[in-house]
Amino acid sequence: MNARFSRIFIITLIASVGLIIVSLFLGLSITGSVLAGLFPWSFFLLLYSPYLLLFSLIFIRPSLDRLSEILNFSMPFDPTRIITVAQAFGLLTVFLGILYLAPRIQKVLNVPLFYPFLVLLLWGTGTLLYSVSFSQTLYEILRLFSILFIFLLSYFVINTKERFFKLLLISSLSAIIPIATAMYQFIFNIGYVDDAFAVPRIYGTFAHPNIFALYLVVVLAALLLMFFTYTKERAKNISLVAFFTVTAILIMTYARAAWATFFLFLGLIASVKYFKILPALLLIPIVLFLALPSIQGRITEGLNLGPSSSLAWRITIWNDTIHKTIADQNTLLGYGLGTFEIIAESVRGIRFVVNAPHNEFVRSFVEGGVVGLAVFLFFSFAPIFILYKNWKASKTPVEHDTFLILLCLTISLLLLSATDHVLRSTMVQWILWAMIGGALSVYGRTAEEK
Repeated sequence: MNARFSRIFIITLIASVGLIIVSLFLGLSITGSVLAGLFPWSFFLLLYSPYLLLFSLIFIRPSLDRLSEILNFSMPFDPTRIITVAQAFGLLTVFLGILYLAPRIQKVLNVPLFYPFLVLLLWGTGTLLYSVSFSQTLYEILRLFSILFIFLLSYFVINTKERFFKLLLISSLSAIIPIATAMYQFIFNIGYVDDAFAVPRIYGTFAHPNIFALYLVVVLAALLLMFFTYTKERAKNISLVAFFTVTAILIMTYARAAWATFFLFLGLIASVKYFKILPALLLIPIVLFLALPSIQGRITEGLNLGPSSSLAWRITIWNDTIHKTIADQNTLLGYGLGTFEIIAESVRGIRFVVNAPHNEFVRSFVEGGVVGLAVFLFFSFAPIFILYKNWKASKTPVEHDTFLILLCLTISLLLLSATDHVLRSTMVQWILWAMIGGALSVYGRTAEEK
């Protein structure tokens, strides 16, 4: 093992230095060249320790969105085309996924929930034939494939309880840099501000507070899983302190949909496991609303259906794009995966700056028509069915709690899909599916057959 490790390490080091030199020679920026030099190390992890690769991908990715505004580089033969570090990281993940899964295709076919992913990807690939934006559809297909890769990698390499605990730990630790950045934004009052809500909102290393908040919800689920699955009292106490700390950060994002999702998530768990505390849990949002004027303002603004209301704006864009889809006789197949913003802009122009739907159901219909909506529903309900099945069949308290928490999280995120971009939030999907893959591998009924 040591000899094999040494050979792979030396080859990787030579490839890394060589790639940096070649990239500089071709005219790539220093930043781009250094990033190119890091690529061989990901292949080193793929060959030597795939589970460390999984942990590295999950830990690094949450810090890249805002970093992409600083670390980006132009292509050597086309200086006008800018590649961000997040995009480069995504492409690398896809390439690693192809290399890892190709020789394991027979095993992949037997993984639970692979076929819902396959249907989603085949449908998306089919929309390339008529998409109004080939490049945007291709990008979305690759992004969805990266989620599938994370799920399958987790299923294959998270094969012990110890590794599953480490997965939860890494998923939680991945929030350190985003939260530290968010605290800097809070202290210096440089958060996100818009016309609807003047209080600066922290967003960490993400592009928007809502995306950051949604990411924090799945991190909180990982912390809760740690609390219920750890046996050592000290570890349980640390995870509980971290849970309440991250909850406070979530509140500071002023992301209403994420708040609702989080309390719904806890409410579902309490209704099954701790029914007696459910009234107290329902009381917490009321107390926060009465005690904090900023939260009152945020919720009041959301309930206001005036012209400046975000809800009214969303309803309008839903109506506009649905009516256009029907009027253009694209009710059956839509306009192609990943094209919603293009269609919305063709109807509403660019005066609204943002033309995102904040609704995965509407997005699926516009991009895929009735067929696309059916595929989205199939893909969304499949994990709920599998998690419920494993929860009911669980034999130990740890199994029961693991599948219950993941089931409640998945249901909550699906309900949030009516008002936010859940499937399009890559980091949320990475952590969610990594946890599902690991849980099915270690605790699922199929684990007994492996």
